[in-house]
Amino acid sequence: MTGWDDLLARAERELALVRGGDLAALPAAIDERTRFAATLGPAPASARPVLQRLVAVQEQIVVELTLAGAGITRDLGALRRGRGAVQGYRTTTSARSALVDGSA
Repeated sequence: MTGWDDLLARAERELALVRGGDLAALPAAIDERTRFAATLGPAPASARPVLQRLVAVQEQIVVELTLAGAGITRDLGALRRGRGAVQGYRTTTSARSALVDGSA
């Protein structure tokens, strides 16, 4: 295995982390790959197929993270809407409670 193959394997590991939802482990994996890449120097022409695959994997990582971010945004929006509904019920419940115990 060449250094470039190893770099590709590290990128594929990052993609697996993203797909598996292990985003907590992702920063360390990215740092590890970045440090390793810095040790490789210029790529030889023979590494072209591996580099093309590396680009494809990196693009997929970006796609997966973008989709995950959109999902988080969607979930947060649902929580905000839900919180608003709960606030509405609380106001209604408080008003009813006050009327029932005669303190209104």
